[in-house]
Amino acid sequence: MTTPSPAAPPGTTPTEVNPFHEAVSNATTYADAVQTNRKLIPGLQSPFPMINYTSSMLIEDPVAQMICASLDEVLAPIISVLDCYDAYLDAHVAPLDFVRYMCSWILVSPELGWSESVVRNALSHAITFYGLRGTSVGLEKFFAAVLQMNVTVEESGSVTTSRDSTDPTTWPVPAPPNATITIHGQEGVPVDLNFVNLVLNTALPAHVDARLVEAT
Repeated sequence: MTTPSPAAPPGTTPTEVNPFHEAVSNATTYADAVQTNRKLIPGLQSPFPMINYTSSMLIEDPVAQMICASLDEVLAPIISVLDCYDAYLDAHVAPLDFVRYMCSWILVSPELGWSESVVRNALSHAITFYGLRGTSVGLEKFFAAVLQMNVTVEESGSVTTSRDSTDPTTWPVPAPPNATITIHGQEGVPVDLNFVNLVLNTALPAHVDARLVEAT
């Protein structure tokens, strides 16, 4: 079902306004779809009441008091957010919608169906694990810290050296690199291999073939 475009204002043709109205309509639809945990706090007071900054002749005026109180109610949430800005940068306490926004800064992928706790853990450990990305140690620590899963990574990496110079065309073709990831699940807790595979694909180098194995 498609939403009809708003009617064109008088004196304009549809072709002149459709692109603009389409953009506004799309933006409004996106904003309505965003879920947020940030709401007005009932009774939130402004630490800087505006009535205190008016002239002395208006401080006792009832109308001025009501106008300033209305403005205080509007500004109080803004001041509160600015005062708590450091908490907004903490993955464990920030509102979930802002957490997902921060994920876009450092390429964390919450769209894989991760739960809230997994998204927060992934974001809080992302910078640390970027230095270990694509390594066996990085994979093991990532699964342990983010998904609370213990895994063992066995890789086929190897190196060949020689003291004598050789023609590269005579070198044997190496086997493609591969890794076996063994998952040590908790007793009585089933392991979702499809989910683990999705997470693995975001951390494993593209040229490495991986095989998931559940420990017996």
